[in-house]
Amino acid sequence: MSSEEQIEETLHKDLREYIVKVSKPRQNRLNLMIAKEGVQQAIRLLVEDYDARMATISAVDKGLDIELIYHMSVKGVIINVKTEIPKEEPKVNTITNIVSGANWIEREITDLFGVIFEGHPDPRRLVLTFEWPKEQTPLKGPIQGVVTPYQKPTVEALLSQGQLFPILSVTKKQRTELKLPEAPPTTLVNAEALDDVQKVAKTVKFDEKVGFDWKKKKLRYG
Repeated sequence: MSSEEQIEETLHKDLREYIVKVSKPRQNRLNLMIAKEGVQQAIRLLVEDYDARMATISAVDKGLDIELIYHMSVKGVIINVKTEIPKEEPKVNTITNIVSGANWIEREITDLFGVIFEGHPDPRRLVLTFEWPKEQTPLKGPIQGVVTPYQKPTVEALLSQGQLFPILSVTKKQRTELKLPEAPPTTLVNAEALDDVQKVAKTVKFDEKVGFDWKKKKLRYG
């Protein structure tokens, strides 16, 4: 078993509850997408079990979220530990207690993207001046997704109700006069049918692509 295969096997075994996706774009390179709650555990495992070294941390504004990429190296194998932080609450645990060299790069990302590294020992400004307003982050834009404003009502209705148009009161009256149920057997009155529609949306990750908040039953952006 190669070093790359051994590392991948260990990651799957020890981090299975946090792993979102593992991919190998080419030889000696491994991409690990992980829930933000598992970042410290992943970095600790690589450092303590494989003597990994961190090159740097990259941050990318992806519209809805900030993606953090921890670039790690283990005996010629490059491992990119990736996680996504929602812009509404851009917080993740610091790794300075594991890799002390992450101190300055975490401070830089805080300045430029507004990500808060919880537990950081010295969260002072690094790139920006101390007078710079905290709410102004030069490299982080507003929350935005692929759905345009005029498409928003359609997408929200489709995911929350399973259909695009409500049943009008005049339609209900006409159906009653015809001695029919007020509403036809659609997802509005059939919980199982609505559940099926929503399961399909989640399976193909349509909800993630458009940025739908299931608790609020609306898109994460206006």
